[in-house]
Amino acid sequence: MKDDAEFMYTPKNTDEYLDLLDQAIYDAEELLMCAGDEGEAYDYDFSEIVPVIEQLVRELKKLHAEVKAGTHAFANDTDLAFMPLVRHYGSRIPFRTLLEALNTAHKAGFGA
Repeated sequence: MKDDAEFMYTPKNTDEYLDLLDQAIYDAEELLMCAGDEGEAYDYDFSEIVPVIEQLVRELKKLHAEVKAGTHAFANDTDLAFMPLVRHYGSRIPFRTLLEALNTAHKAGFGA
């Protein structure tokens, strides 16, 4: 996973947005694999976030499919469906800034 503090990139087109989505999906799935490897039952704080990350993976894959199909509406000034989760659990999501960048581009569109 990328260090969240290093992430300050804004996509400039749909292809770059899809690249960021791919990275977010990868990071979320990697976190889930770590949970499985570490034996999530031994770490309550970590196991508590697993359902949140699973939901994020589902939402990110749905968004990816919409963007790829050309059916996703950008620049509509609304948050992505998963942003309430990000705001609530943000301090425990290592790739939070990546998710926020996706949301910013979704809300404002490209070149904003």
